[in-house]
Amino acid sequence: MGRRNRTEIENKNTIYHVIGKGVEGINIFTDDADRSKLLQLLQKMVNSHKIHLFSYVLMDTHFHLLLKTEDANLSQAMQFLNSSYAHWFNYKHIRKGHLFQDRYKSYLILNFQYLLSVSSYINLNPVEAGMVDASEPEKYKWGSFRYFISQENAPYWLKITEFLQLCEISTNEFINFIKKNSFEKNKKIDTLLNQITNINQNALPKNIDYILAKANKYFGDINTNKNLRNLLIFILVKKEYKITEIAR
Repeated sequence: MGRRNRTEIENKNTIYHVIGKGVEGINIFTDDADRSKLLQLLQKMVNSHKIHLFSYVLMDTHFHLLLKTEDANLSQAMQFLNSSYAHWFNYKHIRKGHLFQDRYKSYLILNFQYLLSVSSYINLNPVEAGMVDASEPEKYKWGSFRYFISQENAPYWLKITEFLQLCEISTNEFINFIKKNSFEKNKKIDTLLNQITNINQNALPKNIDYILAKANKYFGDINTNKNLRNLLIFILVKKEYKITEIAR
């Protein structure tokens, strides 16, 4: 079967979680100059392709973006970003060949709860990787969370106000949500939920029902526990469950 044409699922005013990974797990960022270049190109992509950027984080082997497209042009935008950066990176580091694995991965964001949980997952990547302390995720220089705390220093192309409005949440509520989702502060719940989701993922509809049943058994009704529901979505996002199944 041929590769699916990404333009078939692209629409106007659509929100995506986008992931770019280095081929075979190689580092796509080796120093701050690399990261700065990606951010420069990200700014150009936002301006030239009418992208609304809500969250981002640059790790060593990959990056995450949470964004909205005004036009049905995600593939064109990501082609510009990845190809421009790969060309610059290869020239700088005197290398040849592909830099990114499978161009990129993209996941539709279907509701504000999922939007909030994906942003939390993105902003806590450096905590999970041990790059910053769990109590201070804003200390990571190459992520967007620090700008939610110090919005006066935020770049104009990071749409913080629009993101908060979409999530129907205040700045302080969002900051507290991120802090509560810190891996260290939720270590016991995180461990239990990972155990619950550590099952065969070949039959996802059945598995999601199983996960919900176990979550209700261990922690109570997730429909009445907003924090638990958001944390469960957070864990499922982390484990790359399909968005349609999570939304259901």
